[in-house]
Amino acid sequence: MAILSFWSGDKKETGQTLSIVAIATYMSVEHDYKTLVVDATLADDTIFRCFWKPDANRALKRELNRGKIDIATGTEGLMSAIASNKTSPEIISNYTKVIFKGNRLDILLGLKTTELKEHEKQLQLYPDMLRAANQFYDLVIVDLPKTAKRQTTLEILKMSDVVMYTMSQNLKQINQFIEDRNKMKEFKTVIPLIGSTDPFCKYNPKNVAAYVKDRELAHIIYNSSFLEAASEGSVAKFFLSTRLSKNARDKNSQFLKSVAEASQKVINRFEKIKYGKVLNS
Repeated sequence: MAILSFWSGDKKETGQTLSIVAIATYMSVEHDYKTLVVDATLADDTIFRCFWKPDANRALKRELNRGKIDIATGTEGLMSAIASNKTSPEIISNYTKVIFKGNRLDILLGLKTTELKEHEKQLQLYPDMLRAANQFYDLVIVDLPKTAKRQTTLEILKMSDVVMYTMSQNLKQINQFIEDRNKMKEFKTVIPLIGSTDPFCKYNPKNVAAYVKDRELAHIIYNSSFLEAASEGSVAKFFLSTRLSKNARDKNSQFLKSVAEASQKVINRFEKIKYGKVLNS
């Protein structure tokens, strides 16, 4: 149905990947979308660590080193199939790792290379892969390398239906968004997002939205329980076991509310693209 890319013009920490994990997991649980998360970053295993324990990663590496796992079953295998025109939308899921069955949430892990040149070469195949995946999944979410210095990053940003521009509560990054916004006119839709938000900071969502003159600005509130789950490989369990509370002071409720609101902004944009109007949740 649509491609949603997360990106920032600043190389520094913005909470981008954890925002992706939160929104993708929430939407899969609450809206039952067929969702694919694509890790297009270089040498970053954050997404893996959010859903699988560190021991699982070490076990996987051991099996790879002993030749027990066919490398063709991973992301490199999918890229090889795309390069040979031997893939189709429905078989992309064969190369992913499953979080929720029925394609409710699949993860395409990042490339194993740590070399920038090789990563860029492989990433050139991603636009074709994303077009194919977009025919099978309701929502394709891409975690992109930061800054716009790489041609492949720009190509994916231009083909995305929505770009969530991530930033922290930092004046320099907020001003960077204002500067980059003038360069993003070729993008279809841009929604600014503040990750890991402290509501008591001077640069809270309300003040930043007024400062950048964008009422669509989204945010995700800082939550220690979510961060703990992300470090323990138990994000899926966290979202399945945590529900909105009627208690306005409940920290998990406030966190989920912010994720729900950010997700709804994306859904509204997608509905507008699909039907030409914004539908209320």
